[in-house]
Amino acid sequence: MYGATKAALTYLSESLRTEFGPRDVRVTNIEPGLTETELRGHIDNEELSGQLEGMFGAIGSLAADDVADLIAYATSRPRHVNLRQLIVLPTRQA
Repeated sequence: MYGATKAALTYLSESLRTEFGPRDVRVTNIEPGLTETELRGHIDNEELSGQLEGMFGAIGSLAADDVADLIAYATSRPRHVNLRQLIVLPTRQA
């Protein structure tokens, strides 16, 4: 389900860029890697929770400010520049 959702958003972004680009509307698909969110507190399966904790311990995570900084960068580009896709990952995430 997660992979299908990401693919759908990628194609939706592409479609919106095609439709609204001629009107000077920029559409950027920002894809963050492992990010500190409330997700960790909503997993009630101990095995999955342990696996997620292991990932955070081994890889580290992005903070909300890291993603916000990237959004600020994308929106600060000149009006004629559209960053199609931005992928931001913790350094240790493959």
